[in-house]
Formats: sequence, C-alpha cells, structure tokens
Amino acid sequence: MHLDQRGFTLLELLVVIAIAAILTGIAVPSFRAAIRNAEMRDASTAFYSALNRARSEAIAKNASVSICARDIADPASSTCATGSSADTAWSNGWIVYVDATPSEALVVHEPLVDGLTLGTLAGPLSFDATGRVSAETSFSLCRGSGDAQGRRVVITRSGRVALAQDPTAC
Repeated sequence: MHLDQRGFTLLELLVVIAIAAILTGIAVPSFRAAIRNAEMRDASTAFYSALNRARSEAIAKNASVSICARDIADPASSTCATGSSADTAWSNGWIVYVDATPSEALVVHEPLVDGLTLGTLAGPLSFDATGRVSAETSFSLCRGSGDAQGRRVVITRSGRVALAQDPTAC
C-alpha cells in the first residue's frame, strides 16, 4: 500500500519564511524613502498650486490676491501669522485671499507633515491685478539640513511660479 503524501515539510516552510523575512528587511528602508519622497512631492506641489491659484485669481478678479503663512494658534480660524512668527509659520500651512476681503479665504492649507519645513518670508506674498509680484522670491522645502531631496519654489517678478528639485536648497 502506497500513501500519496501532499504538502510541505517543516524544513521547506522554514526556508520560505526565512527568505520572506530577508526580502522584507531589504524592502522596508526603500519603502520608507519612497514615502518621504512622496510627502515632499505632495507638499511642494500643494504650495506650487496655491501660488498659481493666487496668481490666477488676481488676474481674473483684477485685484490683489495674497498668500500668507497660517497662524495655527486658533485652528478654527483662518488668520495669517503676524510678527516674528510669520517668517517660520509657513510649515503651519498657508492661506490665499483677495486683499479687499481678507476674511474670505480662497484656499486654506493644513500644516505640513512633521519634519518638513517651508522657507521663510515675513508677511504675505501679494500678486497684483496683472499677476505680478513686487520682487522675485523663492521658498525651500526641506526635511532637515543637508536634505538631498530638497525642493525649491521660485516666483519670478512676472509672477511665474516654477518648481524644481534642488539638493542645495537645504
């Protein structure tokens, strides 16, 4: 009488589990880097989009439109950071508003993911009715100093907004 055996031996199962553990150990650091890059890309694209929206609204409404760092002291309100906190508060989010009606925000962005910092600029950045800004400005988006994945958002005097990866930005 011959028994037909099917299945895996304990040794075969242990070898497969060991190989799976090794592959997982190799993949996890790469996956973390991919998540960090995606967070950086999302934050820079959101800021880029808000700047373009502010410029477009300024031209469409034939009025000045500003973007400012968000004050999160009162999370329920959409107010701009003022004083010395204004130049470091960009990581707390930003607000786009028409200058004639600052209480009516066009865009309110939530704070950035922990660890990301977004440039410094004291006070709001304003686009005039033609979509121009008073001076060329740039913002660096980083995750700590020496970040090789830094990004830079540049606003030219004509109001054009450009986004680039810039390892020297941080």
